[in-house]
Amino acid sequence: MQSFSQFLRGALIATFAALTMNAAAADPLSDGAAAYKPYAVEHIGIALAGAKELQAAARAGDVKAAQAAWIKSRKGWEAAEPITGEFFSKLDEAIDAWPDAKQGYHAIEAALFSGKLEEIKAPTDQLVADLSTFDAQLKAPSFKFEPQGLLNGAAKLAYEVGENKSKGGESPYAGTSLIDMFQNVEGIEAVYKLAFHPTLKARDPKLASRIIDKIEDIEALVKVKDLKSVDQPKLKKAGEELAVLLQNSAARLKLKKPAVGE
Repeated sequence: MQSFSQFLRGALIATFAALTMNAAAADPLSDGAAAYKPYAVEHIGIALAGAKELQAAARAGDVKAAQAAWIKSRKGWEAAEPITGEFFSKLDEAIDAWPDAKQGYHAIEAALFSGKLEEIKAPTDQLVADLSTFDAQLKAPSFKFEPQGLLNGAAKLAYEVGENKSKGGESPYAGTSLIDMFQNVEGIEAVYKLAFHPTLKARDPKLASRIIDKIEDIEALVKVKDLKSVDQPKLKKAGEELAVLLQNSAARLKLKKPAVGE
């Protein structure tokens, strides 16, 4: 699998080329939104592949393989989280309800990481079915991301990382809350750099630079050895600041200001 930096480099080249060729286009954000879609497809594909591996491991009675597959699937899902609730709300609720999950990842998590494979077979089958539906809907040629929804999702997730996930994370049984946050930040970075940065840089270079800097600040805060090493007050502040910067970009992008914290 190609690294995010490799993916981003190729996608940005394509985005800049499209923007250059269509400089007079009425909606330059459409090309950016289209450039983001392959990233989402790739990471939902990782989520689905991991879920299928989890399903096979559970049927085979292999606890370690099942746990590793759950983590793999979560990485793909968390990187795509800026768009999951914003564009696929019903599937998002089924797949990633938290904290009182009746199905999806977190309904599986506690039993799985206690070694109780018999308890996860049915919810894992449902997870595979739901992710398969998500994957098919996302890949459909007729499906297109709307720039407003992308900005909304990125701003909301930035705020959530600061307000909620910085307090201890959402995957306590698996012990992967720090990975969740890192993948969230990578997902926010992908949305911003692929869909919005070229346009915002042309219209407000200072604000565009501040957003990049703040994303890098948050990446540094979550790139630590364990959850106990996270400076939670700083992460909370940085997440809120990034959400505000993304809100402030809306006017320059000719979009509506995203609502966060609701």
